[in-house]
Amino acid sequence: MSFRTADLCDEYDGKQTLQIAEPILRAFGGHSVFKGIISTVKVFEDNVLIRTALEEDGTNRVLVVDGGGSHRCALLGSDLARLAADNHWSGIILYGCIRD
Repeated sequence: MSFRTADLCDEYDGKQTLQIAEPILRAFGGHSVFKGIISTVKVFEDNVLIRTALEEDGTNRVLVVDGGGSHRCALLGSDLARLAADNHWSGIILYGCIRD
């Protein structure tokens, strides 16, 4: 099934309630598409567990981080991004703040 948000708005406008989610994901780094076995970590305003995960061999793996969406503390920066690249992680999806 293929559709576009604008087409849905045109089709359902006024007929029923249609809610559109705000885009919260942004791409950083050199790849906009990646795949691999998912590894997960849940943290809040502390990136120690993220570093621990990224120190592992990440070949064919994607790290998914639930950082609680906090805006008070960046969970990923250039040092951890370099660590991920050096250890061959395919990508990182993070619900939280990024710096650098």
